[in-house]
Amino acid sequence: MTSTHDATSLTESLVDWVRSVRPDANVRIVSGKAGSNGSPKPKSDKEIAVRLGRVEGLSGPRSGDAVSHKLSMEFQFDVEYSDPLAEHQAITDLAFAILERDDLGERREVVRGENSTLVATFVLHRQRELPRAKPVRETVFDLHPNARVTGSVRAENGFPIARARLEVRDINRMIVTDNEGGFAFSAPAGIPVRATVRAKGKTADVELKPGEPNLITLAMES
Repeated sequence: MTSTHDATSLTESLVDWVRSVRPDANVRIVSGKAGSNGSPKPKSDKEIAVRLGRVEGLSGPRSGDAVSHKLSMEFQFDVEYSDPLAEHQAITDLAFAILERDDLGERREVVRGENSTLVATFVLHRQRELPRAKPVRETVFDLHPNARVTGSVRAENGFPIARARLEVRDINRMIVTDNEGGFAFSAPAGIPVRATVRAKGKTADVELKPGEPNLITLAMES
């Protein structure tokens, strides 16, 4: 089960994961509000939308010095391909990939889907030490915030490289660049972010700086 305290990080990691499963698709985060599609019209003929559908909070085990809580977060993956056969394959690939994850909820064997939408539940945990904390005005919380890492991968002539793969070390994540060669993900703040970039047979080891635009240039054959 995931140990992150940040629902934003969980959602972003699911988007990155969907891109790794179906790198051909345009993957977006959309609103989960009833009666709202939460997003502009599709930009391509291969779309996968990630939305948070339902949240349920539960109290976990309590010890003499701490109490834990958990949230069951039901995510929906809406698949929309112009080619029906390609859409069926994309849904199947996602369903099998979900079953292989190790951060599903208690009913981890269940992945539901209808009308080109897959539904799966993931779990967030938080643990609070006892006794209760002092009032907020007297307390400083150390939440170990995440930093935003953004950038793009380009050839020497400045042309963007789509679907380049960034293997981010230490946090063990795979990021795939979009059609403009761009990428974005969260990483623990205050530590170097090292990654290996691969595209079209070329490889480069880079160090990325959170909070700054990172330009990665690959020497491609002309």
